[in-house]
Amino acid sequence: MIQIMVVDVALLVQIAAMLVLMFLLNSMLFKPIRQMLEERAAKMSSLQGDVEKYERNASQLLSSFNEKLAEARRSGQVERERLKADARSVEKKLVEASSKEADGIKQSMLADLGSQVDAVRKDLQAKAEGFAGEIAQKLLGRAI
Repeated sequence: MIQIMVVDVALLVQIAAMLVLMFLLNSMLFKPIRQMLEERAAKMSSLQGDVEKYERNASQLLSSFNEKLAEARRSGQVERERLKADARSVEKKLVEASSKEADGIKQSMLADLGSQVDAVRKDLQAKAEGFAGEIAQKLLGRAI
């Protein structure tokens, strides 16, 4: 029976040692590890919230940028069309002015040419009788 008590005392000592070891391990190892894991989870949750906030902000900035870019393209297109219309108007005015100037020069040259033709015609008509007489003299071989 003494052996049974030794085993019983040894069992009680083993149980007491196990309880002391569990208490020490819990307070020195498991609680700090659990606390670090909880802090890490809280930090990750906070960071995840920040990431989501930054993603939403980036998404809003991107959509704002795209809207402004589309508006800038629209206004640029309108401005381009306005400038094209202005250029066409200026071109039309220049072509009309050039055409009028060319018509004026043409009319002036035609008038000058007409007056020169008239002058040459009058000169030739004045000389035509003399030429006709000379030709007749040469053909007939005598003076007329």
